[in-house]
Amino acid sequence: MSCGKGWRGCVPDPTEVYLDLIMNKKGPAVPVDEGTVTIRVFGGLRELTGRAPLAVPVRQASTVTALLSFLDREHAKLAEALRNGIRDGYLNILVNGRNVRFLSEGTTPLADGDTVAFLPPIGGG
Repeated sequence: MSCGKGWRGCVPDPTEVYLDLIMNKKGPAVPVDEGTVTIRVFGGLRELTGRAPLAVPVRQASTVTALLSFLDREHAKLAEALRNGIRDGYLNILVNGRNVRFLSEGTTPLADGDTVAFLPPIGGG
């Protein structure tokens, strides 16, 4: 079992669990489901996802930066709009409702069940 940094504590490494199952024949040799991170976008950005939340495998999105890299590959138009918003300083990124500016920014860890929201400013009167 490997222990990652952060408040989530020790999490079994899926590879170690899988190898343990094979080597010790404790059970069926099936891949371990690593879970997903839900991506929600708001405002005009919703059009780039077809208005639906996206589900990203945790192994592809272990941090906010890794998530953006995944989006670069799989959802290029959305990723470009997000990166422009981040660069221009108007896009808020929330992990489970908390702004990453107050967490670890791009190195904020993500885990199964987390929700990442990209929230542009909303104005009105």
